[in-house]
This record gives sequence, structure tokens and C-alpha cells, in this order.
Amino acid sequence: MEYTVREAGINDFLKLQPLHKEVHDLHVGARPDKYKEAEETLDQTYYQELISSPEAKIFTIEEQGEIVAFTILKKTWPPNWNTKVQAPVVFMEDLGVKGTYRRKGLARLLFEKAVEFTKDCGAGNLELGVWEFNSSAIDFYEEMGMTTQARKMEMKID
Repeated sequence: MEYTVREAGINDFLKLQPLHKEVHDLHVGARPDKYKEAEETLDQTYYQELISSPEAKIFTIEEQGEIVAFTILKKTWPPNWNTKVQAPVVFMEDLGVKGTYRRKGLARLLFEKAVEFTKDCGAGNLELGVWEFNSSAIDFYEEMGMTTQARKMEMKID
């Protein structure tokens, strides 16, 4: 199979939406207390802001004109408090691979692009959030060299 890895452009919004929804639906299935079903899961205004910003990137992988994988990256800064080190990080907001294309090395290609973007924009860390239910994603990120930085915990109160 021949894949094309590239930055997303303005004309990719409609092509990216179905895959973004597929990833969202996985979260709805696992955590319906946090995510709700929606037909449109990617805001077009936000998408346009991301692709026009020098501090953000959306990378896609295509096969025969279909987007089969993507990642959304954004350079961020900590709050400007005197207790925080002012160093930028890149936050991976999303990484998704179409179900029929998983385990083919596409996530690895996108992760490598994320590391490259992190270096290119002068950030010292690549960060992301991953739900505990998503053990395959956790395994993948650990395989890529990521470590747990913090833990977010909850207690459901009825």
C-alpha cells in the first residue's frame, strides 16, 4: 500500500470528519458519562484556526485520496505564574487511525511527525492525555518512549 503523509489543508476538513467521528465514537462507547454522541465532532472554525497557526499542525495519512490517520498538535505554554517554568510544550490533542488500518505502522509515522514538529518549534516536551480504558494506546505510547507524567483521578458520586 502506498501512503501519503502530509500536513492537512483547508480542503481536508470534510475528508477528516468521518475519521475524527470514528475516534470520538470509541470514546462515547467507553465513557458515555464524559462524551456524547454527535454527528459532527470536529469544529470547522477550530480546524481553520489550527491549520492557519504556525504553532499548530494537523498531519494526515492518505491512501488513494482517503484520510486513514491523523494527528492534531498544538504548541502551548504553561500559565504565566511565578511558580511555573515558562517552557513550551507540544500537546497532541488527537491521534486516530481508521479501524481497518490499525497495526500497520501509521500511528508510528504520525508520532514521528509529532516529535519532529516538537523539535522544530522549540518545545522540549511532547505531551498528551490518554484514557485508562484505552490500553492499546497506552501500550503504543509507552513503546514510543513516553512515560506517565501525572495521573488524573475520579470518584463518581451518586
